[in-house]
Amino acid sequence: MKYDDLLEKVEERAGLADRGDAERTVAVVLQELLDRLNAKEGHDVLAQLPYQLKTSVVATVAQVPLSRDEFVARVAQELGVPEQEARKRIRAVFGTLRDAVSWGELEDVLLELDPDYADLLA
Repeated sequence: MKYDDLLEKVEERAGLADRGDAERTVAVVLQELLDRLNAKEGHDVLAQLPYQLKTSVVATVAQVPLSRDEFVARVAQELGVPEQEARKRIRAVFGTLRDAVSWGELEDVLLELDPDYADLLA
């Protein structure tokens, strides 16, 4: 998936009016996600995403477990939005990732996350 297409999908799914908001949302949510994955899975996800994302986020070496609610709270704080808005944006990014990466890679990501994250994938 091309970068502009990815941003457009996130923008539409999250109801964002600004491309800059979509870029920031994708970067924040993706970084928080990569922080929850082991380094190999993080690199595998990034390998399937557009180049621009590979330069704006970093696959971390140490996996940092975080509950779904803590994940949402961190995204909300980073974006400066209420938690309900953060959930909407997270769902938009995760939904777009479903379209952007292979099913096998998405399965690997899901296995790394707490099952409580499932409602963010809806």
